[in-house]
Amino acid sequence: MQWLLTLLSLVAYIGGLILLIKVTPGLSKRAYDDMLFIPIAAGTIFGAMLSFGAIGVTFAAFGGNTAVRVVDALLLVIFLIIALRMAFRSFRPNQYLGTDTFRVSRMLTGSFCLLLAAVAVYILVLLFQIA
Repeated sequence: MQWLLTLLSLVAYIGGLILLIKVTPGLSKRAYDDMLFIPIAAGTIFGAMLSFGAIGVTFAAFGGNTAVRVVDALLLVIFLIIALRMAFRSFRPNQYLGTDTFRVSRMLTGSFCLLLAAVAVYILVLLFQIA
């Protein structure tokens, strides 16, 4: 049963990363008061929840085993790299050539991605502090 949970968690993790990579740049194209900004932001938040949830499920399913901690640390490092990449892409003004971007939306998106990166670092520290 634990291996099935782990497999489903890895599928959720990959799905969450795909949502973050594909949906997050759409936030910069919309004004923050645009009607489609909120559903796109909800998709980004859902992707982050899937990714972080997968790490929590694998940690809880195996009771914090050392090998699982290493795997979770690798997943968190991958998530950290992707979150930082998305943040830096969001802060760049000419991200989309020929497409107008909104400064406030880019700042909100970049701040959210930096917050995700900070949470990933915090969980990474807690992951090995519990040991």
